[in-house]
Formats: sequence, C-alpha cells, structure tokens
Amino acid sequence: MILLWLCHPPLAIWPLAMVALVPLIWIVSVRQPLGRRNWWIVAAVSTLYYLLSLQGLRHAHPAMYACWFALSAYLAAYHVGFLAMARRLTHRGIAIWIATPLAWMTMELLRNYLLTGISVLMLGHSLANVPAMIQIANLLGSYGVGLVIVSINAAVFAALNSSLLSVAAKSSEVQSTHVESPRIPIAVAIVLVVATLVYSRSTLTAVDDLATSQELATFALLQRNEHVEYGMSIDREVEMFQNYASEAVRSVASGNIYPDAIVWPESMFTGTVPWMIADQDLVVPSFDDGSGTVTPIMGAAEFRANIAERQRYVSDRAGYIGRMIADEAGQTEAPQFIAGSGVVVYADQPEAYSGVLHFDSRGKMQDWYGKTHLVMFGEYIPVLPWIPVLKNLVPPELGLKNGKSSKRMLVGDTVVSPNICIETAVERVVISQCKSSESGEQDVDVIVTVTNDGWFDESSVIEHHLRCAQLVAAGCRRPILSSANNGPTAWIDHRGQIVKRLPTGVNGSLYAKPQHCDAKSLYVMWGDWPVIAIGLIAIALGFKRTNATADSRTDETT
Repeated sequence: MILLWLCHPPLAIWPLAMVALVPLIWIVSVRQPLGRRNWWIVAAVSTLYYLLSLQGLRHAHPAMYACWFALSAYLAAYHVGFLAMARRLTHRGIAIWIATPLAWMTMELLRNYLLTGISVLMLGHSLANVPAMIQIANLLGSYGVGLVIVSINAAVFAALNSSLLSVAAKSSEVQSTHVESPRIPIAVAIVLVVATLVYSRSTLTAVDDLATSQELATFALLQRNEHVEYGMSIDREVEMFQNYASEAVRSVASGNIYPDAIVWPESMFTGTVPWMIADQDLVVPSFDDGSGTVTPIMGAAEFRANIAERQRYVSDRAGYIGRMIADEAGQTEAPQFIAGSGVVVYADQPEAYSGVLHFDSRGKMQDWYGKTHLVMFGEYIPVLPWIPVLKNLVPPELGLKNGKSSKRMLVGDTVVSPNICIETAVERVVISQCKSSESGEQDVDVIVTVTNDGWFDESSVIEHHLRCAQLVAAGCRRPILSSANNGPTAWIDHRGQIVKRLPTGVNGSLYAKPQHCDAKSLYVMWGDWPVIAIGLIAIALGFKRTNATADSRTDETT
C-alpha cells in the first residue's frame, strides 16, 4: 500500500503506479487459503492507506473523524473484494494476468455505484498529468486507464515470479501458483501500452483540430481562502459574501480582460439569503406556540409575497455588484454570474438545496441547478436521521435534498453544464450530464463546477478532487472550469490537462477562455455499459461451476 500511496498526491510519483499492485497480485497468486487473520490484516492495511490518503476530511467537523474512519474502512473493502474476486477467478483456471485487471475494474465499477458512489483515488487518477496515457478515458473512462495499469502490474509480477519467486517458492510452505512463462502477460501489457499511446496520438491530433475553430465565452473563476465551519454565524456568512463580491470587482478592475461571466464558488453567493421558490403546492411553515397548537407563521398570500420580495432582493444585489464591476472596467454591460448559492423550495415541506444560480447581465435570475449528488457524511448522513435517539447528533446543515436533473445555462452562445463539488468526483454523474435529456446527444460546450474545499484546509484531498475533474474532462472531451473556495480553482482543457491554476489557499481569480470542441466522446455516448458488461462477465466467471480440485483451492476464512 505504500507504493499505491506514493503514486497519488501529495507526492504523486506516477511511475510507481506500474508496480504498486505487485504485492497484491502476489497475494492473489498464493495457492493456500489465506485464513481469516490474513484477510483482516489486508483490510487493516488498506484502511490505513485510505486514512492517510483522505486525512484532510477530518478538518471539516469533529464528527468527521468517525466518518473519515468509516469511509476509509468502506473503501478498503474494495481492496479485499479485489483479492477475493481475483483469487476466485484464478482458482477457476483464469490466468492471473486476465483475472487481476477484470477484478480491479469490477471493484472500481462497484464503488462508483454502491452507496451513491465515489471516484476519488481510482487507479487511473495516478496518471492524470500524463496526457498520453489518459486519452483512452473517452472510451472507458478512468476504468480503462486503470485496466492498462493493472495489466502492466500483472506483467511485472509475472516477470518477477518466473525469475525469482519460483525459486523461493520451492522452499516455502506458501507456494505460488501460475509460475509460468511471463511472455504472454508481458506481450499483452506492451500491446495495451502501445495501443494506448497510438490512440492518444491520433485522437489528440484529431481533437485538437476540432478545438481550434471557435472560442467560447470568457470566464472569471473566483477563489478565496475563507475559513468555513458548520453552524457559521450570520455575520460570518455576510462577511464571506462581501469578501467574494469585493474579489469579483477587484479581479475585473485590475485585469486586462473583461469576462462574459464570473463564477462564484459553492454557497459563496448566499450571504444568509438563499434563493427562495414558492411551489404551487406550498404549505406555509408552522410553529408551536407552546400550548400544543401548531400555527402557520403567516397567511399563504403573505408568505408568497415575502418570497417574491426575497427574490427581488437577491436579483437586485446581483445587479448592483454587476454594475459596480462594469463601472470599474469602463464597460456598459455587466458580466453574467454563475454563482454557488443555497436554494430553498417551499412545497408541502421546505426543501433545501445546494445550488448554482445563473444571473444575466442585468442581475435577473435565469435558471438554477440543484446538486443531484450529495456528499455522504458531508451533506447527509445515512440512517442516523431516522433513529430518534441519534438524529440530534446530526448537524442541521446535513439535511439537503437532491436536485432533479442536469441543466443548461447560456453565456452568449456558450452552453454551460453546471455542477457542484463532489459531482466531478463521481465520474458517472458528470458523464451523464453531458448528454441532452431530449436527444441523447452531447450538447455541452463547457462544464463549470463550483466547490467549497475550504473544509479540507490545504490537504491532498484538494489534489484528489482536481484529478477526478481531469479524468472527467478527458472522458467527455470537454473543458472543465473549477471555481473553488480554497481550491482547486483551475482551467482544465478537453485533454484533461491543466491550462491554468491558482495555488491552493490564495485569494484571487483566474481567467479562462476555453475553445469550442466538436469531438464526440464514446464514453458519453455509451456510458458505463461496456464496463458493466465486463464486470458481469467477471462475476459470472467467478461463480462458474468447476471441478472439485479447483473448488478445493477456494479461499477459506476460518
């Protein structure tokens, strides 16, 4: 696990990814049952790996220590699952250089779906800054990049096993199976690497040609290092909003480029006043007057009027800031805002969302997007809210609702797909958002993501988040613009490479003018279905009936 940690941030020594799984593959090759104790050792070591890699999560809230441990133990289960599945496949006659890539891809697929899914620290992310190796992401996503890496590891293991471990195994009680010529796994790894490089070269040439025809809108991405915590005071929320408003004015006044749109990080536009919506079936909130009588806080008509007044206030505020920016820059038209903000919908029950608001140059709200994929343990905690004894332990901020669907926001002629925070860290979410819900075609020019990673201080969690976005950009062949409190604020191109980036923790802005790209992504077209098919085949092979001799080699945990 040390090698696996070294190939990811903070050190990010990517060549080590090519040998990081060799120790695990050796465990796969062991003939004898591992026994319960050894399985627990694997689980414990893997949990320590994730605890170290994701240690930045603990900064968000004291309760996050337990969540940090729970998430690490949960992710470690997939390493255990990889070993169990790969061993089962090899025990059924599948060559280890086939079994290990199949098992690894299947486990990564499962963890992208189970319990809402998470893509952080996928193996392919270790090569995020090696463009020649990640372009196959537009075929099979990060799964495909990981498959190539595991195949290389299997080839390295085969070479070591045949030249060194076979001698040691003869005098060891724990012998290794599949001690055979490494020619086939080495040949397969070479073919995969060469095919990856050739595909990358040809694809990048074609895609770069398609990406030079038209420039898109210019975006200013804001970033500040604002300290955040659960249960912030009203004064602190107002202060953060004012600091970001000042940053927006300052960034345009001091620059030589006038943006078409300014992007505010997640929740930073709220300033204690979320965007409120009165649904058709609105029920006015009630209160208990102390006598057991529940009384509406006001009449329905008055409540609707109050919400309309709040909407006017937020729009006027956006318009005022926009005019200040235009005046400072000597322009007649203000930039649009794509702003992270809270949203509250009053229906039969009040529903709170983490949202993105789109204001035009006059400050009029055009549309809003509600975050469709929430952060487990960050925006909701499963099970606890349903247990009366424990529900009071959950902070009130951990009760957000999921948004209904993806949205499109127009900045001039540029089609923007907004998303929020963890959504770039769940690969399948953004990939599905790149397709039109009506035609099924890829209709997005640029993906704009807003996030608040101020919870994690300056830990490597921020780098892991950025790498998720890089692989998504390569997978969907569209640029991603990230505006973040504390970081990562970056312009990522359609190849998954960072064009510009602000250092973590600094105050400032980044200007991005991405180019239009007509390239179509097969990954967007067919989604995870090829990987799902491969995973189902692997599972079927694992449960294939076999003879008693092979069955006798199946792992025992007692």
